[in-house]
Amino acid sequence: MVKKNNNHAVDPHSLWNESTRIVQGSQHADPIHGGMNAPLHLSTSFKWNTVNDDGGYDYSRTANPTRSILEEQLAQLENGQYCSTHGSGMSAVTAVAHLFKQGEHVIISKDCYGGVFRLFNDVIRYFGVEVSFVDLKNLDQVRDVLQPNTKCIWAESPTNPLLRLVDIKALSIIANESDAFLVLDNTFCSPILQKPLDLGAHIVVHSLSKYINGHCDVLGGAVITNDKDVANRIHFLTNAMGIGSPAFDSWLILRGIKTLNIRYRHQEKTAMFVAKTLAKHPLISRVIYPGLKSHPDHDLAKRQQNGFGSVICIELSGGLDAAKILAEGTKLCTLAVSLGGVSTLIEVPAFHSHASMTKAARVEAGISNGLIRLSIGLEEPEDIVNDLVQGLELIRNITDKQKIMCSVNNYDYSI
Repeated sequence: MVKKNNNHAVDPHSLWNESTRIVQGSQHADPIHGGMNAPLHLSTSFKWNTVNDDGGYDYSRTANPTRSILEEQLAQLENGQYCSTHGSGMSAVTAVAHLFKQGEHVIISKDCYGGVFRLFNDVIRYFGVEVSFVDLKNLDQVRDVLQPNTKCIWAESPTNPLLRLVDIKALSIIANESDAFLVLDNTFCSPILQKPLDLGAHIVVHSLSKYINGHCDVLGGAVITNDKDVANRIHFLTNAMGIGSPAFDSWLILRGIKTLNIRYRHQEKTAMFVAKTLAKHPLISRVIYPGLKSHPDHDLAKRQQNGFGSVICIELSGGLDAAKILAEGTKLCTLAVSLGGVSTLIEVPAFHSHASMTKAARVEAGISNGLIRLSIGLEEPEDIVNDLVQGLELIRNITDKQKIMCSVNNYDYSI
């Protein structure tokens, strides 16, 4: 949780535009030496003033000055009051999951990130928490599965990997009527595109490893809220389980944040170009991107977000074989998990980000073996498209060769 002190108070300049807040934020010049970058506090222990006064910090597992600066800045960017940062995105998810006790019930998007599915389905269930995976776009279905013991509706918007949006305001009304928390994973949008707390969410989670850090060189997670009781409990759990973000990782994320706006806007612009171009390719059965008018949630994205993001999914008409050929055949787009970094990444969700889901759960969520997820980086748009097109041509060439071999093998030589 943000641990405020005189040196790192939240900046009062609320009239700053977002780009300015991102660059300046809580990263004031070091009051002792005047350094422009946030100081990196690698000490694990801190000197107490007296037996009863720790001076603000005692042990880095509990809190660290560098981590506090990061927490203050993230809280500002999400228009929240409290933030706790963690060693990974899943550490942040784990902290929130431990808000719920045996006998309580949580509702989760059926097409959630595979790691979230694994945690709740294979771990949290065994602590006696009831879990229902449902289509959160269907508000009637959400109401149907509500129980007196429901304590949480857990949503992603857009979802990973199918980029489905949920109506955050509508879900918040249902959650409030049921005295439940609405938790919103805002990783795909980042604070640049979406402010879930302003839309009614009670808790926001992030994988800081993605856009906020943006360089694929550090893990991190965050929990942000305006609820003091929730913030205090998350802070307790973070300390008790030892899952707070390390000082050096916090410092790296602070450095990455400074370019978040310019990185994200460039990636988003490129993603639109790539999506529109790929939509014309004959080997692609559909392109999934909220910026396209063909996307079923395009209008909701325009109302709820300040842009469309930089993740694209494509469905290949050739299924699994085609997906493997494309994913392994690109030269610029790197076959790797994760997203949100400066390099364009390609993956097959059924075998990578969502491999931890059961096959039945993937089918239910609509994640086919022919689905490809692209995280668009900072390369030139034309280079990304050309690389994907040459990969798609590999599919065509191999398919043509297979047809020829099939024809030869089936030829009746007795004639």
